[in-house]
Amino acid sequence: MTFFILYVALLLLLSLRCRNADRTQYYVNGRQSSAFTVALSIVASCVGGSATLGMAGLAFQVGTPAFWWLGSGAVGLVVLSLFLARKVRQSGALTMPELLADYLGAPCRPLASVIIVLAWLAILAAQFTAMAAVIAPLTGLGQHASLSLGAFILVAYTLAGGQAAVMKSDVWQYGILLAALLTALAFACAADGGKALTSVTFEVVNADFPASRLHYYLCILGGSYVVCPMLFGRLLSARDAAAARRGALWAVLGLTFTAALIVALGIACRGLVPAGTPPEQVLGAALLSRVPSWLATLILLGIFSAIISSADSCLMTAASVVAGDILRKPDVHVCRCAMAVLGGAGVALALSGQGILALLLAANDIYVCGVVPPVLVGMLRGKDSVHPWGAAFAMLGGGALGCVAAIAGLSEYAYAGLGFSLFFSLLAVRSGSVASTCPQESAVGLRRP
Repeated sequence: MTFFILYVALLLLLSLRCRNADRTQYYVNGRQSSAFTVALSIVASCVGGSATLGMAGLAFQVGTPAFWWLGSGAVGLVVLSLFLARKVRQSGALTMPELLADYLGAPCRPLASVIIVLAWLAILAAQFTAMAAVIAPLTGLGQHASLSLGAFILVAYTLAGGQAAVMKSDVWQYGILLAALLTALAFACAADGGKALTSVTFEVVNADFPASRLHYYLCILGGSYVVCPMLFGRLLSARDAAAARRGALWAVLGLTFTAALIVALGIACRGLVPAGTPPEQVLGAALLSRVPSWLATLILLGIFSAIISSADSCLMTAASVVAGDILRKPDVHVCRCAMAVLGGAGVALALSGQGILALLLAANDIYVCGVVPPVLVGMLRGKDSVHPWGAAFAMLGGGALGCVAAIAGLSEYAYAGLGFSLFFSLLAVRSGSVASTCPQESAVGLRRP
């Protein structure tokens, strides 16, 4: 309880120090972030509670192919770094939908904005639920009280400090997570002499993780990293285009290392956690019951850091899109009001206890199938190179098929959505348009993985 109180006090103090009414400072950290800060913030935001708990449990179950949970994101980050990062920063936008107005035309800005807000609200609700599961054992509070407390803390500190507070807190939050993972891995290896790790076979796919699942991860999960409003926000905060690109490339290394570390911990838990343990409990209740109290506290704080460093980015992303792109009033006080409303909506959704995971997956399918292909085509071809209503049709059709994929649970519809959206995005390219160039780069064609 003491460590949790100190942690929260540090968060709130940091947010108050970052409190600023300047729009650029609040939305994109004053566009002064170094490549290192951009990289670390991207990694911290991508490694949330679901990645940490879910990936460790998946590794416990299927072995090394669990790497692709975040590994597919690293692949997507490579594409973002090489082909889009400079253009994102050079746009001078405050949000991703604002940037889309230049590349895809006016109709796509509100359409993409609504999809983004719904998707990130679902993710936020899932993060609130995960946060409650960590706060409860740290404080002794009940599930609902823990959820409400966690949401209040998150909204309060993000609302006060904006993107500046989010990015500054990411640095030490990732440090706590890293310390927790490394210490837990050392303890798990010591428990069985490292046999679980040394006896494992390195595999890209296997019977429990077939190639079809890898293809889905690369296309859907990886695609969400190529065009992501949360990651675009980090790139827009960089001090210049070169720092944005370097930061994204360094984040690839950080995400790859973190993924390997979580997979190693999940496999090492085989020597400490009984076989047959549900995957979602491997790094949670199952492991915590078998380690000393000090290590259990460190692991809980590490997982809490992973959750909150992702949840604050989700909240900041959704609120900035509501204020800047849906309401078209990007003032700081409007963004703060949007944040409070979204926080309340996220709590209500989380407390309903029904369908949060399904809603999260549905939102991801709709977003990737609908938004990613037209944005990718538009940014690679250049400004005003795509017919606005053609891009909007591709976005709507792809998103609809992505929704069917999520409801039916069939990945074939997700691939169909990607194909539909990509085909009609290419069809919408204006006759005679060419890829845009700038003094620091030349546009290059891209084939999706």
